[in-house]
Amino acid sequence: MTEAKPTGRGQAQQFSDSESKLIAELREQLPEIAQEAAAATETPVASALWGVELLPSADAAERDLRVDVILAKFLKARNGDVKLAREMLVNTLKWRAEFGIAGILDEQFPEEVFGNVGYLYGHDGSGRPVTYNFYGGLDNKLVFGDLERFLRWRVQLHERGMQQLDFVDVADMVQVHDYEGVGLLSYDKFARAASKATVQLMSDNYPETLSTKIFANVPGWGETIFNIIGRWLSDETKRKFVVVSKASAPAALVQHIGEDIPEKFRAVPEPVADAAPADPEGQEPAAGTKDGDLPDSEAAAAGATATSSAPEPQPAHLDAAESLPKPTDGTDIQVNSEALQPAPATITAAPEAQPAADVPDDLATDTAGMRFDDQTDPKQEMSTAQK
Repeated sequence: MTEAKPTGRGQAQQFSDSESKLIAELREQLPEIAQEAAAATETPVASALWGVELLPSADAAERDLRVDVILAKFLKARNGDVKLAREMLVNTLKWRAEFGIAGILDEQFPEEVFGNVGYLYGHDGSGRPVTYNFYGGLDNKLVFGDLERFLRWRVQLHERGMQQLDFVDVADMVQVHDYEGVGLLSYDKFARAASKATVQLMSDNYPETLSTKIFANVPGWGETIFNIIGRWLSDETKRKFVVVSKASAPAALVQHIGEDIPEKFRAVPEPVADAAPADPEGQEPAAGTKDGDLPDSEAAAAGATATSSAPEPQPAHLDAAESLPKPTDGTDIQVNSEALQPAPATITAAPEAQPAADVPDDLATDTAGMRFDDQTDPKQEMSTAQK
């Protein structure tokens, strides 16, 4: 039986009874969580996260359901384990204080370095903000060589997107990664270091903040790499990824975002052939033809055109197994396995320990943090974690 949705709640604030119980359990611990985070660092710790105050004032008229949405993200990232979700939230509050998040939106970064690396642009059909990241034609040493500066720029970009979430109807974002111009040698030591650091930072401190990741203009030479990596990723994780070639990118972005996309991603209209000039009035028909007929040579050409015309355009192939180097945005890349429509967030209990998969060391490292977007099967019911 489907549980009734509570009335008076936004789209992002719908939870099942089992989810609500875990959220309530974690919410009761918020005062202790704030105290624990404050005790773990000498830097003052804010009790607000992504613009939402986690500790309600004594005179609050009603419960702030936005807090529930945020807590659900930490619970889902830890498979419904309240203890682990609490630990993650403590560490996030501590990290934000030490990283200086309070002032990061006011920081200035050189336009000549980061102007072509990424930006926010528009929203998808559900109101989610969209960030664009570019990897082709970069001077990796210039962009990634100062790792601390790059990480602060990258966090600022993500925080700007977070500022646009209301946690009522919109609680996550869309990311587009453009790999036009990326070559086999693009993933050098500077890019690798930035990728590893960003993956760890995002997976630790921004759980469940992405709805869809679109990898556009993907070169075909990466197919084998990502088919291999995909073997160690969950179907739910892969479901959030859309990987498309240059030819399919415009249609893919329109399908998953809408018409509000940057100019460079819009399809270029095919040129329309000029119409043949009308025959002058009263012109005599060519020899051997009747009125309205084509001369024999023109009729033959028309017949050839009719029988060899190009087929109708086919829908963009969004499931192409194409791949690319590691992004430096917080996750590795995966091939989309079906048309992506993000399922409602669900929280599941922590599963029993399973034997470690026989994953090569290099792939295990490269895909670390891959599941920060989603670690659960959306079809599963959430139940209280047993500890």
